[in-house]
Amino acid sequence: MGNSTISLQNCYDVIAAQGVFDPRQAASGYGDNLALTLANDAMADLVCERFNHKWNSQVGTAFYTNAFQQDYPQLAQPGGPIGWGERCDVVDINNQTVPKPVWQLTWRRQLNRAGWLGSTWIATQICWMYNSDLTLGTWPGAHVTYYPLLGVNAPAGQNPIMNFLDANGNILIVTGFGTTGTTAPAAAEGAAEGTTVTDGTVTWTVVSPTSQGFRLDSLGSGAGPVYQITPIYQLDPPLFTAQTQLINPVPNSYARHFRRLLKAACNMSDKDPEKKKEGQNDRIAALAALAEAMKQGDRELNLFGVVPAQPVVQQRWGFGRPRTACDPY
Repeated sequence: MGNSTISLQNCYDVIAAQGVFDPRQAASGYGDNLALTLANDAMADLVCERFNHKWNSQVGTAFYTNAFQQDYPQLAQPGGPIGWGERCDVVDINNQTVPKPVWQLTWRRQLNRAGWLGSTWIATQICWMYNSDLTLGTWPGAHVTYYPLLGVNAPAGQNPIMNFLDANGNILIVTGFGTTGTTAPAAAEGAAEGTTVTDGTVTWTVVSPTSQGFRLDSLGSGAGPVYQITPIYQLDPPLFTAQTQLINPVPNSYARHFRRLLKAACNMSDKDPEKKKEGQNDRIAALAALAEAMKQGDRELNLFGVVPAQPVVQQRWGFGRPRTACDPY
């Protein structure tokens, strides 16, 4: 997400006008590198706070569950690397009831490989992992059909695992359904993410081992259903590579907090011990001011909570209201 109109260069100009050490003026030609490093430190302080900033939230690419598959390598996620999972929508996508069943998955830091739980299966937990750490399948062989996952008549449980490691070390995922050819496909060694390979009428796409995929808490059932899973997450802090960059994803309303943290970082890099100490105190004050600003989120009810499936208080016989402390009988 990006809606800032303020550049990093503008932030440094404001700080320099206040008489603070300007890292861009550092000797030996290292000023630009120092300026970018300090800006990245300030951005990390701002984005890595405990509060889930709405302006740093990103809806990921939806993926679909497959029979007997727990791990789902993916192309690079929108917006940049995932910092931490915020929430995750699940839709029983082929269900014909109106409205379709929808619920949330719980994010976990890690999930172990799991066995099959039987024909009755529902996804409940998810974690992100690097594609290189996910468990992959094998090429299913010649003349094997991969059926589409979407649609009322989509056959459940007939697809093999939809990813594998090819002979040249590339991770391939199915991005086009069809029937495999006569020999196992392979992309060129070190193929770039997004490279496609044709296998009969099946299309495979290379994903990077350092891109982020997902693991669910158990294997998909051979009898279905197919779930559409849409991860929503907080992004990692972006990296500045040029002073002309806008300070996205930070909106203009939060720019003052970024400038305060950047000013503190500049002072802490000053050679004067007194300035270093001033910078440390400035950083503490800046984070405290940010915490105060974030309290506006406390005015909104949190999305997350526990709702019992059954009332915790027994229904009164013959009446439609529960027993309470004021009316216990």
